[in-house]
Amino acid sequence: MIDYVLTILASFFLSFAVTLPFISLLYKFNIRRVSKLDLEKLLPGRSIKMGTPIMGGFVIIFSTIVMSLFLLSDWNYLPMIILVLIFGAIFGGIDEYVNTLGRTFLALRISQSTDKVVRSFFPTKGILNHIKKTLLVPWKLFEETLRIMGGEQRGLKNHYKFLMYLSVAIIPIVYMELNGHVTSIYIPYLGSFELGIFYYAILAFLLFGFGTALGITDGMDGLSAGTHSVAFLCYGILANYLGYSEVATLSFILLGAELAFLYFNINPARFEMSDVGTLPIGMVMVLIASLIHREATLLLIGGVFVIEILSSISQQWAVKLFRKRLFLVAPIHHHFEKLGWPETKVTMRFWIISIILGLLGLAFGLT
Repeated sequence: MIDYVLTILASFFLSFAVTLPFISLLYKFNIRRVSKLDLEKLLPGRSIKMGTPIMGGFVIIFSTIVMSLFLLSDWNYLPMIILVLIFGAIFGGIDEYVNTLGRTFLALRISQSTDKVVRSFFPTKGILNHIKKTLLVPWKLFEETLRIMGGEQRGLKNHYKFLMYLSVAIIPIVYMELNGHVTSIYIPYLGSFELGIFYYAILAFLLFGFGTALGITDGMDGLSAGTHSVAFLCYGILANYLGYSEVATLSFILLGAELAFLYFNINPARFEMSDVGTLPIGMVMVLIASLIHREATLLLIGGVFVIEILSSISQQWAVKLFRKRLFLVAPIHHHFEKLGWPETKVTMRFWIISIILGLLGLAFGLT
């Protein structure tokens, strides 16, 4: 156990050391929050966050990769984890830049270039146009639930985001299949259920869902890093108990990096995590649960993220179908903010909920 404690501390101090010069770089190159037009109409007080540096998740990704290369160099699944972290951070960074800074010239050029590339693959006339429309049916369904990622800002269309996110999710799916990963899901008290190829469909859904959900949760100072820290602590304990030492080490590396990030992200935040961190971290959280064969615990240990994304999806569909809002503002943490709760009060109560759900998830997963 002392090794895990030292791992957390080493990861913390490495991330802490990297953060200070990185924040200076973000200010130097003006990588800052511009505006969230739709959110500011509903919560005018949030305009004070304009100018806060974004893409702080790079610190967590960098520290995790360095620590993992040092401590887990012989682990068979390390290349998969590193690839997910790297490509997740790259695509998350593109998504964040185009959408957050969507009114800048370069961001518009990126978005327009993406449209041109997609149109070159999907012609707009003749029989190929009908094929394109058929292929786009699943994307249109996703657009309705993924509108939560865009708002009124210019940026990448949601089905393009889906393609980017899916391209990252394919990496672990292929890697696991080639390495003979068990394709059954264990549900405590009920046993294991062999799913075959359908396991990877569920895994892809979880990877995409949690990669998105963690991004939605990243809406208040300290909210995302605080809840992530609880989740990785729980998965570290669970992995150690089940005998997956490498997964436990990875979980504790992420815990240390998240705690260092949280130090600078507590209200008022020095910088924000953004999709650079939330996308790959959300996917790695799912992979951790998969590697220890406790996917079902994601509903509890990751319960806050599930609640957050469901609140946003249900809000979108309620407005679309019934012209009524279920919440004053979605996702749900902004609902409480609209009620007049201070941001710090919402954040700390979500931390408490995360701890309670994490303990329930531990009890569930240890059986």
